[in-house]
Amino acid sequence: MDASTTSRPARRGLGPGLTAFLVVDILLVLAVLVGLAAFLSGGDRTPLGAADPGASATTPAGGDPGDESPGADPVPAGAFALPSGNIACEISDDDATCTIADSAAAPVEVEDCPGTAGQVLTVTADGASTPCVQGALPGPAAPGTPVLEYGEATTVGDFTCESATSGVTCRHDPTGAGFTLARAGHQLLEATG
Repeated sequence: MDASTTSRPARRGLGPGLTAFLVVDILLVLAVLVGLAAFLSGGDRTPLGAADPGASATTPAGGDPGDESPGADPVPAGAFALPSGNIACEISDDDATCTIADSAAAPVEVEDCPGTAGQVLTVTADGASTPCVQGALPGPAAPGTPVLEYGEATTVGDFTCESATSGVTCRHDPTGAGFTLARAGHQLLEATG
């Protein structure tokens, strides 16, 4: 047999079905990698109730110091979260402050604010405001934060916050000043008295 007449099997390319399968697989792997990168880069959000390095440890509401799991950030007294964990609040004798981790509303423009506004709301005896947030944006409620179930309210001093499926409303009881905060947005409530 002569070398010129020896036939080799012809190389076959990938069929259209196998090519489509491989393209879809590659796209799925890329999507997973992008999602993982986005998840891992989400470390710039700080849960409300996460301890500041200089803050003193506090006891979870209704618990004793032994209730905290080792290595967990302590939850400040007066802290609570809505059942979704997206809105977290702290209420005290001086004010009520709530944060939202994931909001569909556009950021609020506040004069002289180099950061963002609208993800943190505060009410004091003087009225409600959207403080300027510089640095880490609020994250979900810290693990172990007590939950204020929908339809329930909590009062500390002159401040009351009420949880609802539509968000949270906090008011300074004597004046009526306050705010509502929800994924769809927020509203500052004027004093009524």
